[in-house]
Amino acid sequence: MPKVRPGSLALLLISLPIVAGFCSYGPFVLDLFLHRRPPTRFLIPEGYVGWVRIQYSAATAPPLAREGKYWVIAIGRDGIAQTSSPPPEGWANDQFFNQSDGHRRMLSNAGWCKGGMIWGEEVERDPKAPFVESFFVGSEDQFRMQVDPKGRLYSPRG
Repeated sequence: MPKVRPGSLALLLISLPIVAGFCSYGPFVLDLFLHRRPPTRFLIPEGYVGWVRIQYSAATAPPLAREGKYWVIAIGRDGIAQTSSPPPEGWANDQFFNQSDGHRRMLSNAGWCKGGMIWGEEVERDPKAPFVESFFVGSEDQFRMQVDPKGRLYSPRG
């Protein structure tokens, strides 16, 4: 029987979780790096509260503008924007701004109980309909009232 060196069992016990973690999370981390896209700046009218809808690949709409590395989407006062550009694919760190008279104020998209103003980001991918991206602009309480007007869902603030 071969002789086992004193540190080999410890090395095996330490490396096993690392290998298991790489196998579990490796594909996700690799996806983050391989599917990056240019980030988007959403320009939302000052004072707008409600759902925003962006329709991509709209034949009669203009293409997206660029500001440096950012795509720019100007949202109308009705919360709707259209572009002839194709929908974005992949991961990016998008930015959200309130805009009024050429001045911009960044909106936070922080999570629950952190003062965020952007909620419920979702994408509609129906092959028979246009690609639509939507999100809610407003306080956490305003968003909760939109998705749960009777207050039946769990609230971390009580």
